[in-house]
Amino acid sequence: MTSEATPRPRRRWLRRELNPLLAKELRGRMRKLRTFIMLTAYLILLSCLALGIYYLILDSSGAFSSADMTDLGRGLFYVIILVEIFMATFIPPSFTAGAISGERERKTYELLRTTLLSARQLVLGKLYASLGFITLLILSALPLETIALAIGGVTLTELIASQVLVLVTAFSFATIGMTVSSFVRTTTVSNVITYVISTLVNTVQPIVVLMVGGIAASALSVNHYHWIVQSILAYIALFGVSLSPVSAAIASEIMLEEEHSLWYFWQAVDGHRIPIPSSWLIYVLIYALGSLLLLLVSILRVRRRDVK
Repeated sequence: MTSEATPRPRRRWLRRELNPLLAKELRGRMRKLRTFIMLTAYLILLSCLALGIYYLILDSSGAFSSADMTDLGRGLFYVIILVEIFMATFIPPSFTAGAISGERERKTYELLRTTLLSARQLVLGKLYASLGFITLLILSALPLETIALAIGGVTLTELIASQVLVLVTAFSFATIGMTVSSFVRTTTVSNVITYVISTLVNTVQPIVVLMVGGIAASALSVNHYHWIVQSILAYIALFGVSLSPVSAAIASEIMLEEEHSLWYFWQAVDGHRIPIPSSWLIYVLIYALGSLLLLLVSILRVRRRDVK
């Protein structure tokens, strides 16, 4: 009798821990026709890009050699990763930028807060439901990326690192949208602020880092600084490159091709050797910690509104 009765409280505990808002949001999002249209259009786009790269290399060489197969694999991999980075930057905010402000506009926020859902459950439920769809998009592109892995030119470690970078990017920008939505009253303003941030991070920031890096490199070539100063400038430049997912991915690939390392290498500076970590590692660390901090801010903001 006791052995048969023990699973029942455990099942009740599991039911209590399940976030009902997450289940509701996932059902509503995944049952929409727009979800399947976006997924189909995304896969068609990646397939067309893959075929375009294939025929471009075939027309330029006439026949595939081993070097051409390597170029095909790397080209296919680069294009898919860049598309995924931009997708992970701009699509998650479209779901989370109106997560809280949209409830206020529909006059359902107060009704939602009268339920037994805590501020943490409300924020995490909205966030995880948005990340569920973007994770589906990212995982659906894995078969094309494994084709690049099978063709050659791409290692398994490189594939795993790229997926970590893309997933952290999706989580980070979804959290940015959620944080902005918790402070702003209207969804339109929240979307504008979030997309301005996304555009600055992906386009303006890499251009500024490139310009500043060029000026710093020319200054270093003219003036001879102490090796400690040169090392500090090198780490500042590395930090600036690692603040954007696009520049971090490109810098990591350059390091992989030149230094044959996806983790770190030793740079000689005036007879001294300093470790230079890969940009994607710094990017993942900065954005993961920053996203957790923004998530905490969003929860505290929602909780503070309840107190008022």
